[in-house]
Amino acid sequence: MKRYGLLFILLTVIFSLVFISSSEAQQFISFGTGTEGGLYYIWGGGWARVMNKALQGIEVTAESTGGSTANCQLIERGKLQLGFSLAQVTYDMYTDKKMRNIRALFPAYPGFYYLYALKKSGLKTIYDINGKDIGYVKGLHDTTIKVFETLGIKPAKSHILTHAATVEGLQDGTIHCSAVFGPEKWPGLTSLEATHEIQFLTMTEKDIHAILKAFVAYRKGVVPKGSYKATADKPYETVVDWNLILASKSLSEDIAYKLVKATYENNPALIAVHPISSTTKVENAMNTPIPLHAGTIKYLREMKIPIPEHLVSKE
Repeated sequence: MKRYGLLFILLTVIFSLVFISSSEAQQFISFGTGTEGGLYYIWGGGWARVMNKALQGIEVTAESTGGSTANCQLIERGKLQLGFSLAQVTYDMYTDKKMRNIRALFPAYPGFYYLYALKKSGLKTIYDINGKDIGYVKGLHDTTIKVFETLGIKPAKSHILTHAATVEGLQDGTIHCSAVFGPEKWPGLTSLEATHEIQFLTMTEKDIHAILKAFVAYRKGVVPKGSYKATADKPYETVVDWNLILASKSLSEDIAYKLVKATYENNPALIAVHPISSTTKVENAMNTPIPLHAGTIKYLREMKIPIPEHLVSKE
């Protein structure tokens, strides 16, 4: 009887040790996305599932947050380990706000800057906005005002509205044009094109260069021909603000390396989450204005990819 009792105790100790060991091995990673229903939330949740399936011992939990600014702040304070953020917001936080704990894990996908109007408005270029009313969501205000100041454009009035209210204003003529950042084939525009002809307001190469000078994090971007009815004949040349996945510099190099490697090696699974993931490729890894995480650098060097000096932190 004593022998069975000792055996029971021994087995209990063994199972306890196994449980403790497995618990310690499991790494839980908090990932800030955006508001529920938005692309950050959708893409982020899908990416977390792909990572959890691809990697043993790592569990990424996607959390709904306030988006770019909030995620930078939460990572800086140690409340999040990963988070989505626009490149320009990230650059401003890193340089102006001195948030030195944030690093770029990888650029996820580009956000194209669309300036558009209904075709019946007669507007064709960005300069046709002079003296006209423009409507856009609150998050676009500072960017669009700075773009207009850079190019010397003076609209009659800027209206901060929801996207739905902006569309209604375009339809009834109280708003003449709008601006938005979105992925290729953004649903907000494809749905509008289902009932109305739209016109993308063009910018010259000189205009784009001036904007890139004003916004350090932006890159030149081209919306491919055929992405919209409005680009049936030719592509739309504009600027891009990349959506980055940020990481705390305290995240271990090994975990960051595994996440980056699994992201690039599981691109088909990410495309199944959202088609915009076709741009989540290693050749776009340099589209960040702040230094890369040490784990990302390890992966890129392993892949024999040159890394600009300014993307390697000296801190």
